[in-house]
Amino acid sequence: MGNLGYGAFPTHPGEVLKDEIEARGISQRQLAESVGLAYSVVNEILNGRRSLTAKTALMFEAALDVPADTLMYLQTRYNMQITRSDKTVLSVLKRIRKVAAAL
Repeated sequence: MGNLGYGAFPTHPGEVLKDEIEARGISQRQLAESVGLAYSVVNEILNGRRSLTAKTALMFEAALDVPADTLMYLQTRYNMQITRSDKTVLSVLKRIRKVAAAL
């Protein structure tokens, strides 16, 4: 399972899943059919354009034997890293810290 999200750039769980199916010679369409999801949904997850949910993580675990907990950990870490780089969120956090320091 290659990079588990510990690098400088966030790793979307879709990248891990994409690597896994490529290594096994499974197409995205085959994966979509095996888990009962639309191809477009699987494609968006594998290309990092859609978040993984607990339900989809469990579906992929059943199909590929990749632990759902690990996939959800990657999704959470990815979400945190993306959110930490959001300028709007950073501005709000700065304001909150300023108010909290005055309490």
